[in-house]
Amino acid sequence: MATNTAALKVFAQQTRLKLLSLIRTKLEFVLTQDTAELRGYETEIANLNNQIALKGKDMVIEEVAYTWFNRVMALRFMDANGYTTPMVVTPAAGQMRPEILQEAMGGSVDDDLRITTDDLLLPEAKLYKRLLVASCNYWGGSMPFLFEHILDYTELLLPDDLLSEQSFVSDIRRAMTDEDCQNVEIMGWLYQFYITDRKADAETKKSKKGGLKSDEQAAATQLFTPHWVVRYMVENSLGRIWMTLHPDSTLIKEMPYYIPTPEGQTDTIPEDIKSVTDIKFIDPCMGSGHVLVYAFDLFCKMYEEEGYHTREIPSLILTNNIYGIDIDPRCKQLAAFALTMKARAYHSRYLRKAVIPNTIALEAIEHDVIASTGAWGSKSTMWQFENVDTIGSLLQIDPKECAKIQVESGLFGARQQQLKTQAEYLSQKYHCVVTNPPYLGKGFCDVLKNYVNATYPNSKSDLYAAFIECLSDKVVANGYTGLVTMESWMFLSSYENLRKYLIDHKTFISLSHFDWHIMRIAFGTVAFVLQNKKHNGYKGVYSYLDRTDVDLQVELPYVFPKKDNGRYAIKNQSNFEKIPDCIIGYWVSDQVINAFLTGTTLSKIAYPRQGMATCNNNRFLRQWYEVSYEKIGFSLASEEETIGIYKWFPYNKGGSFQKWYGNNDYIVNFANKGKEICDYIDANSAVNHTGRVINRDKFFKQSVTWSKISSGNIAFRFKPKGFIFDVAGTSIFGDEKMLLFLMGLLNSKPSSLILSCLSPTLNYEVGHIASIPCLSTNEQEIIPSIEDNIAISKLDWDAHETSWDFQRNPLLERMNDCGQNVADLDMLNEEDRAEIMASIHVPTNAHLLTDVIEVYKHHWEKKFKQLHANEEELNRQFIEIYGLQDELTPDVPLDEVTILQKGEIDIVDGEIVWNEGIIIKQLISYLVGCFMGRYSIDKPGLIIASQNQDLSALGVKVEGIENGASGRIEIDDDGVVPILAGEYFPDDMTVRIEQAIKLIFGEEHFQANLRYIDEKLGKPLREYLFKDFFNDHIDGKMYQKRPIYWMFSSKMGDKRKKGYFKALVYMHRMESDTLSKLHADYVVPYIDKIEQQHIEAEDLSLRDDISQAARNKARKSAEEYADQIRELKDFEQVLVQMASQRLSIDLDDGVRVNYPKFYPLVEPIKGLDKE
Repeated sequence: MATNTAALKVFAQQTRLKLLSLIRTKLEFVLTQDTAELRGYETEIANLNNQIALKGKDMVIEEVAYTWFNRVMALRFMDANGYTTPMVVTPAAGQMRPEILQEAMGGSVDDDLRITTDDLLLPEAKLYKRLLVASCNYWGGSMPFLFEHILDYTELLLPDDLLSEQSFVSDIRRAMTDEDCQNVEIMGWLYQFYITDRKADAETKKSKKGGLKSDEQAAATQLFTPHWVVRYMVENSLGRIWMTLHPDSTLIKEMPYYIPTPEGQTDTIPEDIKSVTDIKFIDPCMGSGHVLVYAFDLFCKMYEEEGYHTREIPSLILTNNIYGIDIDPRCKQLAAFALTMKARAYHSRYLRKAVIPNTIALEAIEHDVIASTGAWGSKSTMWQFENVDTIGSLLQIDPKECAKIQVESGLFGARQQQLKTQAEYLSQKYHCVVTNPPYLGKGFCDVLKNYVNATYPNSKSDLYAAFIECLSDKVVANGYTGLVTMESWMFLSSYENLRKYLIDHKTFISLSHFDWHIMRIAFGTVAFVLQNKKHNGYKGVYSYLDRTDVDLQVELPYVFPKKDNGRYAIKNQSNFEKIPDCIIGYWVSDQVINAFLTGTTLSKIAYPRQGMATCNNNRFLRQWYEVSYEKIGFSLASEEETIGIYKWFPYNKGGSFQKWYGNNDYIVNFANKGKEICDYIDANSAVNHTGRVINRDKFFKQSVTWSKISSGNIAFRFKPKGFIFDVAGTSIFGDEKMLLFLMGLLNSKPSSLILSCLSPTLNYEVGHIASIPCLSTNEQEIIPSIEDNIAISKLDWDAHETSWDFQRNPLLERMNDCGQNVADLDMLNEEDRAEIMASIHVPTNAHLLTDVIEVYKHHWEKKFKQLHANEEELNRQFIEIYGLQDELTPDVPLDEVTILQKGEIDIVDGEIVWNEGIIIKQLISYLVGCFMGRYSIDKPGLIIASQNQDLSALGVKVEGIENGASGRIEIDDDGVVPILAGEYFPDDMTVRIEQAIKLIFGEEHFQANLRYIDEKLGKPLREYLFKDFFNDHIDGKMYQKRPIYWMFSSKMGDKRKKGYFKALVYMHRMESDTLSKLHADYVVPYIDKIEQQHIEAEDLSLRDDISQAARNKARKSAEEYADQIRELKDFEQVLVQMASQRLSIDLDDGVRVNYPKFYPLVEPIKGLDKE
C-alpha cells in the first residue's frame, strides 16, 4: 500500500478538477478560434466535433483529462524506477526542469523521439510539450494499450502549462513520491481516488429510474482490495494448485496467508495441469490489476522452480497464464501497465520485446457487426454483445457459438475480431478465477436487471452475488474460485437458493469472515475459496477477523487466521444444511446444531408476524406527547373500537435496545380502521393497502416485540394489549404464559448465540425469530422471574415524563420513604435497617434534597441489582436447558441492564456511577411542567395534555381562576413563562422553580437545596434554564426533537445575536392570541426595563462625582443595554407582525409541521425538517 494514501486522495481529486477545467478551456479555444497554430488540424477538429456529437462535451473532456492524467502518472512511475532515460516528467538531481527538457535544451535528444532541429528552437514550454507527446508515442511501441500514437484531438487539448509549479504535471510529480512509486499498487489507489467524485455522483443516481449507465456503473462499483486479502485469495487458489502439484515446494514459505489442508485430507487439481505453463488465471473484474499483479509474482516463483530462465518468464506468464476483463477501458490500461511494470521489474530488458498482456475492456458491439459473424438465432446469447459493456463478465457465452464466429476482412473485420476476442475470453474455462466483484444492490439499469433476473435467479438481489454464481462455474472441474464480497449472501433469506447451490455443487476450501471497515467499507465482508466440484466429507477452514484483529493503518492482520476467538472452525459444509435456510454458520457448535435438529421452532408454538408500513411516517406517526391526549385510544381490544372519538393509537415501532418493557413512544393515525392510511397507500404505492397494512388480526393484542434493525444485541419487550405494530416493530403473539416464557428465552444468552447464527447482519427478520429452536422445560419455574423483570422495567419506564403512564417525579415518591426511614426505622427488621443505614445518610431528612436523592439512588440501585440477578439466573437456566455450559456463562454486563437509561447512571469499571445532575434536571423539567399545567405536585398524572381544556375544571389551582381547588403550586394562567438571564419579572421560570423547591422541601434547608442544585448542574439554576434547559428538553433522552415547551428567543436563529429575551410556551396551550400575550405581558415590559436601565447607565457615565473607572463601567453597561434594545426591537417587530396573523396550530399536525410556523421567533431545531 502507498504510504500517503490520504495525501494521494486529495491530490487525485484536485488534479482531476484542475484538468477538467484546463481542458474545457482549451476545447472552447480549439472550437471557436481560427489561429495559425490550429491550421493544419482540420481533420482532428472535425473528429473532435464528431465525438462531441456522439458522446457529449462533458464525456469528451472527461476522457481527455483522464488520458493525460494516466499517461503522465505512468511516466512519473517509470521515472522513479529508472525505466526512462532521460526522465520525462522528473528533473535530474539539482535541476528544475524535467530531465528530458534539460538535455534537449543542451542539444541532446534520443533519435527515437523524432525531434527535429526546428523543434529544438521552439520556446521552452512548446518544446516540452513536443517532447512529452513524442515520449508517449515512443512508449506506444511497447505499451500501445496506454500510449496510443497521438495524432488526434487529444494532443490539441493537452493543456499549455506543463512546467509551472501550478501545472498538473508538477502536481503529479510532487504527489507521487519516489517511495510511493516503488509499489505499482499506487496506480490502483490513484485510479480509485481520481474517480471519487464520479463514484459519489453515481451513488446519487442509483435510486433514479433507469439505473446507472455503463460508465456510471464502473465508477460506482470501484473498490480497492487490501493487499493481504488479495494474497489470501491468490495463495489459496493458484498457490493451492501449485502445492498440490508440488507438495515439497518451498513456495509455501512465501505464502503467509495460505491455509494448509487439514490433516487427513488431500486436495485435487484439474487433470489438464501438468506444468506451470498449463495454468490459466483470470480476474474478470480486474480494476487496476491488483490481483493480477500478485498472481504475476507467484507465477514468477513457480516458473523459477520449474527451471525457466529469467528472461523467458515474464513473456511466458503474460502469454500463457494471466487474463483480465473489465468494463472500464481505463482499467484495461492500468492493469496492462501494472503487469508490464512488474515484468520490467523482474527482467531489466523486458521492454525491448514486451508482450501485450491479455487484458481486455468489454465494448458493446453493433447489431450489424454481430449479425455479420454468423447465423444467430433470436435466442442466441451473441446478441447480448450489444450490451456487454453493461453486463460485463456475467455474460455467459456458449463455447460452441464462440467457435462459429466468422471473422472476415473488409468493413466489419476489426469489429468482428473484437467480438470474437471478447467471446473467447467469456466462453473459455479457467483454472483459477479470483476477483473482488462489484457490489450493486440498487442502480441496475434495465438491461442489466433483465439479464441478471433471467440468468441468475438464485442471486439476483445484488450484482456481487450474481458474480458468485457465475464465476464458480467459470472454472474447470476442480478449479478454484477466490472471491471477496459482502457477507450478506451467507445469511439473508434472499440468498438461500444460492447457498444451497454452493453447498450442493461446490466445496468450500476456506472462508475468512471480516468485521466492518476491514475492507474500508461500513459493512461486513468475506473472502473465500471454492472448488468447482463437490467433495463429500471435505472439511473447510473457517475463521473470523474483528476490526481489532487488524492494524487498519497498514491494513494487515496481526495474526491470520485467528484461532482463539471462538470463530475458528474446521467443518464439513453439510452442517450448514442443518441450520434453517442453510445459513453459513461456520462457528455454530454441535450443541446448537443439535438444538436445531431436536427443538421445536418458535413458529410452531407462537405467531411471529411482520407489522404494517404506513408508506409515509411523517404523515401518519407522532410521538404520543405531540397530540391531544384525549384523542389517543389506549388499551383498546380491537379495530372496531377505532371508530369513534379516537384518532391516534399506540404504535409499536421498534426503537433502541430496551429489554422487558418500554419504547412506548409512538402513536399512529388509525381512525376508522385506518381508512386514511389505506386510502393514501392505494393512491401512492404500487402495492395496495392489503399488502402494506398486514396481519390486522393481530392488531391490539398483547405481544412480545423486538426492533427489526439493531446496532448490537437484540432485546425483546412485552407489549400489553392496545398496540398496532410496525414493520420495524415486528412481534410475537400467542398465549400469555407462552409469551412470557418466550421473552425469557429470547432475552437469554443461548438465544443471542442462536440469533448470531441466524442473523449475523443484525437485521432481525420475522423468519429469523421464527426459526429459533425451543426446547421443552418447566415454564412455571421461569415465568416468575420474567414477570418481575417486566414489573421493574415498567416502573422505570413510567418514572420518566416521556411515558404516558407517568404520574409524578420519582423524587417526590422517595420523600415518603425518607419520612418512613426517620419515623419508622424501628419498625423494620434488622437486615433492612442495616441496609438502609449503610446506603443513606442518617438521620434521613425528607426536606434535604441530598438525602432524598440518596434514598432515590438506594431504591433504584436495589431494583437494578434485582433485575440484573434475575437476568443472570435466567441465563443459567437456559444455558443448562440447551447444554451450552462449555460455551456460555450466565454473566450479564451491567451496561446491558436496560433501566435507568435516561442518563441517570454510567457503568464504570463494572460499577454503577450515579449522575445526580441528570436526576436534578429531571426534577426541574417536571417542575416546569407543573407551572405550565402539564402536571401538578398535588395531583398525579397529566393535567393539561389536550387543546382547549377548561382550566376551571382541572381540579388544581390555576393562576387568576377561582375554581375552588387547593394546592401548593399554581398553574400559569396562559402557559407562557419568561426565562431570563436576570431577575426582571417576579414570575419568571427561575423564580418559580426556586419557590417550588421551598414549597416542596421546606424553608429551613432552602438555601442548602439551591446550592446543591447549582453544584449538580455545574452552574447556577438561572444560567442553566437560560442556556441549557431547551437543549436538554429536545435531547434524544427526553423529547427527541419534538419539544412540548417551545423556546421563543430574541436571537431569532441569528448566530450573531445574543438571545437576551427568552420565554417558554407550552405547545398544548398555544392559542391564536398567544403571541399577543407574549408581546404585551413580557416583551414590552422587558424593553421598558432595559430602556430605563440604559438611561440610568448613560446618566451615570456622565457624572463628575464618581471615579473614571466607574464612569467607564457605566459607559460599557450603556453600550450593552443599547445592544439589547436593538435586538429586542428587532424581535418585537417580527413578533408584532406575526401576532397580527393570529397563528394557530392543530396538535394533530405534530411538532414537525407546527413548530416551523413560528420561525424565526422560536429557537431552531437542527434536523427537524429532515426527519
